Amino acid sequence: MSSDHTSPDPGSDLRRRAEALAASTPGMDAPTSVKDAQRVLHELRVHQIELETQNEELRRAQLELAASQARYFDLYDLAPVGYLTTSEAGLIEEANLTAAAMLGVPRGALVSQPFSRYLLPDDQDVYYLYRRRLLDAAAVHPCELRLCRDAKPPVWVRLDASLATAADGATTIRATLSDITESKRAAQERADLEQKLQQTQRLESLGVLAGGIAHDFNNILMVILGHAEFALEQAALLSPTRSDIVQIMVAVRQGSELCRQMLAYSGRASFTSEQVDLGQLIEQMTQLLGTTISKKADLRLSVAPDLPTVLADPTQLRQVVMNLILNASEALGDLPGTIDVTVSAGKCDSAFLRATALSNELPAGQYVAMQVTDSGCGMDSATLARVFEPFYTTKFTGRGLGLAAVVGIIRAHGGAIRLQSEPGHGSTFAVYLPASDGVQHAAEGQSASDAAWRGTGTVLLAEDEDAVRALASRMLSRLGFQVIVVADGAEAVRRYRDMPSEIALVVLDLTMPHLSGTEALSQMRAVNPNVRAVLASGYSAVELGDRFAELSLVGVLQKPYTLTALRHLLATRCPELGAAADPGASA
Repeated sequence: MSSDHTSPDPGSDLRRRAEALAASTPGMDAPTSVKDAQRVLHELRVHQIELETQNEELRRAQLELAASQARYFDLYDLAPVGYLTTSEAGLIEEANLTAAAMLGVPRGALVSQPFSRYLLPDDQDVYYLYRRRLLDAAAVHPCELRLCRDAKPPVWVRLDASLATAADGATTIRATLSDITESKRAAQERADLEQKLQQTQRLESLGVLAGGIAHDFNNILMVILGHAEFALEQAALLSPTRSDIVQIMVAVRQGSELCRQMLAYSGRASFTSEQVDLGQLIEQMTQLLGTTISKKADLRLSVAPDLPTVLADPTQLRQVVMNLILNASEALGDLPGTIDVTVSAGKCDSAFLRATALSNELPAGQYVAMQVTDSGCGMDSATLARVFEPFYTTKFTGRGLGLAAVVGIIRAHGGAIRLQSEPGHGSTFAVYLPASDGVQHAAEGQSASDAAWRGTGTVLLAEDEDAVRALASRMLSRLGFQVIVVADGAEAVRRYRDMPSEIALVVLDLTMPHLSGTEALSQMRAVNPNVRAVLASGYSAVELGDRFAELSLVGVLQKPYTLTALRHLLATRCPELGAAADPGASA
């Protein structure tokens, strides 16, 4: 490089002067100018100090530069959010390490790549619209996108960008990517729980409605059935009206079966408990249903060995199995497919049980599971939200009270239901029943009813429905009792207080004005702890008996009941009220 382009160097000049001074001395012993030598030496020392100062400043600047680079690395490359700079066309010009980690690509491989390449196809239109609005308006609200990564789940990010101008005047886009995957997951869980809560509340409301309708309907059926029974007794053996009366009674019993299904949906169905081998029961049911389901369905059964038993009503469980398998058959339609039924046992924790369709607070523990999986059409979210509602039906789901009754039966048995389905991928219904402790809950002993049995004494009858009250009074009178009739619980308590020793038995309806049957009985117990009481209701005899076990009931009459059922209950549970007993005796 020529001297024209170099600036004067004080050190170099001082060196030339020292060399010239040394060259002017002809020999080593020739005297030199002491003053010149001292001046040059001083200047050399000053220059040395200046160099050392400059070197110290240079070292300090180097340390500051290294610290600045470390801060830049921490603040930019290791930031908790991803930083991207893209061109106006959307090509990546710069990215920090966090952004590269989000995209699952080395940072060097990102440069000059379109950012849209790393988005899920469903979200690319969202990104294009966002970038277009940003370029047009210079400021827009953040958008949410999903980044796709090889062999890894997508990442939800919030994209927040602004415009900037590069050194060459080109427009660039500076963006931040915030990972919101966990917040989206938590929001989805909250939405699922809210939807489940709404569905549970809707099902519970429908259950209350079904139970109420069944209760009122049972009262009507009881009046029809009771009077038909009386008419049948009075009709001559060869009278043509007998067949008509029998048809009436058959129709009433069919109506009563509908009530039982409604009570099953409400979780108050009548059932008896016994130890049930669920695997064996399902094996028997699949053999019977093999001729009922679609001819194109391949029904396959897998039962785990050494299953624990469940404490349940086998008749109700057969209805559950039948409804679920027939529902799976209908899901196949006219197409060939498979229905897989598996039975197994395992432990279920509280979190798993809370996530089931019934969303009950069930205890964690050992459960026996029955799973019915079909390869049919599946269900969309709208159908899934309503599939357990009574009388809801589509082309591929159950009809009437089928699945709704399943809900009630499983609820009444302290179990849970789990449903998984997607359109085009079939459906899986899983039922979980608590494993039994092996203790047999014996059913009530049933002795043959004695048509000649007659009672004696006074019975206090409390029933708020006029027609049912008149019919029940007539039945008790037919059995030989003297009957005191009242229309509500409060009046029943007053009448009992007036003559507790004369009343041998009280028959109370469960739901009455002023005081319910149980409330009235509790007040009667304060007068006479040994009062005999029969509770009448459209709800389950077992459920009511367990719920009010502390009241020591003589028994529960499930409406609609007949004269024969009433006679059988009293003859079995209160034989001391027979004609040979003391009418005023109290147990």
